[in-house]
Amino acid sequence: MTDYNIEKVEDGIATVRYPNGAWAELVLSSDMTEVDLDDLAHQYAPKIGVAPDFAVAGFKSTASAKPSDLTPVEPESWLAARLAAYGTVANQLEYITENGLDKWQEQVAKIKADNPKP
Repeated sequence: MTDYNIEKVEDGIATVRYPNGAWAELVLSSDMTEVDLDDLAHQYAPKIGVAPDFAVAGFKSTASAKPSDLTPVEPESWLAARLAAYGTVANQLEYITENGLDKWQEQVAKIKADNPKP
């Protein structure tokens, strides 16, 4: 927890100051609560960390997103088969409109029976 004081509010931006002299500009919204503001001020509050060896005065680099380590996961075969059988949302709505919800629920039950979870 870190104390903060709002120094000014202008055009929906609150300038807050922290005890060590650091400051931040926080974007406000009309639906914010005091808890929301405290959380936002906490996110911007000064932090103490340990710098890696390369992070020294004069270091230059290019800001970029970190490459994702996530590889796409293919759905299991039963799930892929169900998704293909259900069709698009538009197809599902059309089926319901033309045949009724009860018929669609019967269709879903058949799709699940034909493609059971392991």
